[in-house]
Amino acid sequence: MKKILTISASNSANSINRTLLELASSKIEGHNVAMLDIRDYPMPFFSLDKEESEGHPEAAKKIRALFSEYDAFIIASPEHNGGMPAEFKNLIDWVSRLGDLQNPMFATKKPVLLLSTSPGPNGGATNLQTLTQLMPWWGADIKGSYSLGSFYYHFVDGVLNTEKEKELTNSVTEFIDSL
Repeated sequence: MKKILTISASNSANSINRTLLELASSKIEGHNVAMLDIRDYPMPFFSLDKEESEGHPEAAKKIRALFSEYDAFIIASPEHNGGMPAEFKNLIDWVSRLGDLQNPMFATKKPVLLLSTSPGPNGGATNLQTLTQLMPWWGADIKGSYSLGSFYYHFVDGVLNTEKEKELTNSVTEFIDSL
């Protein structure tokens, strides 16, 4: 049994990406699954000056320790103007500063599935492409990604339509099988 940490990289209380993440998580059986919501770990924006004068935020230390406890990650990240949310990038900036010089990365060789959705047809695909390129710098082993465009068209009354449900299930199943 693997320990899988799902990460909601949205700072919105009504995040459709968190909804997608919860749906994806519900498809995992036989593994220990927990969620980290970045809204629960507020941090000042990273700067070298702030790091030098104030040290590392306790929230960053807690997240770094939490990351080390898990075998794999599923990250649901909205797209903000083609990129990841600033708050999620900030979390990465702080957490990566807590590594030693030999291992500054927080996701060393850990399998990762990336998810994104949006109200528009792109579904956060631009951000997923960027994350797929960046995450290996942070040590991640990207196993796949899933983008759901036009969220409100496909997700009605709390239910994802059959075609998109199958696509999501296949993405999660392939990820779990890769562990």
